Amino acid sequence: MTVPASQFYAKPNHPTHPNRLSTPPPLPIPVPDTQTHNPLPSTQPFSSLNGYYIESAFVDAAEELKGKFVAVKPQVFLDKYLPEHPGIPLVTYESFKKASEQRPESEMYEPLIDALKPFLKTGWSMINTSTNPDPDSGFLDGHKIKPDITVYSDRKPSNDNPCRACDMETFLELKVDVQRDGFYLDKSDPLNISFEKNGGESRDTRGQLVIYLNAMQASQFRTHGFGVLILGNKCRLLRHTRSGIEVTSRFAYTSSENSYLQTFFWRLSHARSALRGIDETFEAQHNVDLKIQDLLKAYGKPIWKVPVGDSSFYVSKPFTRSHHDPVGRGTRCFVAVDSRTLQTCVLKDVWRVVGYHREGEVYTRLHQHSVENIPNILAEGDVEAGESVSCGVFDPDWTIPTDSTICPHRHYRIVLGVVGEPIAEFRSTWELTKCMLDAIKAHRDAVLNAKVEHRDISPGNILIVRSQDGKATGNLIDWELSKYCEEEGNRVYERAGTVQFMAARLLSKEPTARTVGDDLESFMLVFLWLAARYAPNRMSPAYRGEMLYVYDTPYNQLNKEIFMLVGSATPRRFQLHSTSLTKILVKLMQQYSARYAMPYDNDEALASDIITKQAMLETHGWMIDTVQEALKDEDWYAAKDGAQRQDCTPPVVKEKSRKRKSAYTEYDQVFVPRKKQRV
Repeated sequence: MTVPASQFYAKPNHPTHPNRLSTPPPLPIPVPDTQTHNPLPSTQPFSSLNGYYIESAFVDAAEELKGKFVAVKPQVFLDKYLPEHPGIPLVTYESFKKASEQRPESEMYEPLIDALKPFLKTGWSMINTSTNPDPDSGFLDGHKIKPDITVYSDRKPSNDNPCRACDMETFLELKVDVQRDGFYLDKSDPLNISFEKNGGESRDTRGQLVIYLNAMQASQFRTHGFGVLILGNKCRLLRHTRSGIEVTSRFAYTSSENSYLQTFFWRLSHARSALRGIDETFEAQHNVDLKIQDLLKAYGKPIWKVPVGDSSFYVSKPFTRSHHDPVGRGTRCFVAVDSRTLQTCVLKDVWRVVGYHREGEVYTRLHQHSVENIPNILAEGDVEAGESVSCGVFDPDWTIPTDSTICPHRHYRIVLGVVGEPIAEFRSTWELTKCMLDAIKAHRDAVLNAKVEHRDISPGNILIVRSQDGKATGNLIDWELSKYCEEEGNRVYERAGTVQFMAARLLSKEPTARTVGDDLESFMLVFLWLAARYAPNRMSPAYRGEMLYVYDTPYNQLNKEIFMLVGSATPRRFQLHSTSLTKILVKLMQQYSARYAMPYDNDEALASDIITKQAMLETHGWMIDTVQEALKDEDWYAAKDGAQRQDCTPPVVKEKSRKRKSAYTEYDQVFVPRKKQRV
């Protein structure tokens, strides 16, 4: 999955002056979410298929959740997740039957609301929001949600919008035609391969549900959320987590044989907030000390207190957006203040993949082996409080399709004792090179001393940490997907990493064992990208876009291999102002051209040279020595050639196309202008 062109080529937050020192204010550590899924195809907003309009946001959302649905019976679903509550009113089925018979669909809304109101706790409300999109809910493809019916609790509204994803407890999406069901009737298809029904309208129904559920979790602190799909006189209940979506088998809500729908709303509205999916470990604060507000730069903004292990921290809004994705780790990173020491730090709230080491455990191992250029840990641990601290594991009563890609996740937090700047905010190209070197040294120490492989080298995982005198040091962060060298076999997400910067050989459709050289190639790809994107150069916006396009088509293995094969020709085409930066890039790429070279059978000397270079590329020493020698250039050290704002025109921009956002490097998102969104 790639970063969308509109995001990838967006203008960074850099000055346009070619010779003025860039001194941006410190930004929090950008900890990105990591690529773990397949790319989404481009889609077009119109199609002749059955003559109906295709909403590409629904197409993309359905594709994003492919293989992430499981089936369960309604009674099992209710008993598992929502406790019984006494006093449920008698069901008047005739009112539900009349509501289900109304046509067109819009005529169903008010009768169904009236029929369901008796099953809501006093103070709760149902509102027809079918024509009132929430302007703050464009988390997927910018699609602003407007469920047919939105359900709210008795808490004070956050704003005056009829539709408010930030307050939503659940929603109802109505279809008059049961054929638009997004799922098969009997849990799975005849071959028991998939629970997801084929066909454009069914796919769009799934995508619509995904977008609504995602808007809830993206705009609130949630562990899970509920939804309702009405199909004429039939119904399904849904529960969304970071692992996927549970869907009940279809039932007739107008039949006296069951009261699942009515029971659902009665139990949900009377359940504790944690059972409804609210993450109660984020405790809203009032009358916060002005010093804490100042440290968080959060005057007049919401502030929460969050426990991590035995400590607690104040946070305001997250500076990352990976939690806007419907599934996956949902990383939220905050500038935080220790409640005891008032130290400024960074808190990372994430749903870690079960089967991988806790990131704090990895950092401990790295520090035990004196790995340099990595942050210190202030606190870490799995979240223990709350009703739902894990997801993706199901009882035998749940039906899991054979094509399922669901994996377990565990709620986790870690606090790093440093606030840094994105590496894309370098103040000189010498500083950029020096910080890249620092990160490579951290990687070397990790592999050779701690026996840890990082496996996700990207610009978002390298940051600049400054001392009080302004001296810059590069830090290598986000060790969440790392692997210990002594471990054998595949893990849940074996092909992990930010795909734009993944070694070309790993893009093969065939299983490919990782090596240290793959991470080192990623460092090279990152270095080239930063130079072309941010270092002062003479490329036109269109030409710059052409040079970067190899990153924007990351699953084309051949393109990236050619990019590396041409070696020194690649950085020469960047037309960099800095001859020193060009020289070091040329020297490095002269070696990397051998990685994908094919030895000639009839030229033993050439074949031997290629094999020798390929072996060298699996080690750190040559790269570190080459860069250290280049950094001795005093004229380069004195140059004031910091990162710049430079236009970049992509060669192809397809409207309404979306790539999976889990590959975003969060550092780049910091620079992209965007509308304000809650949480």
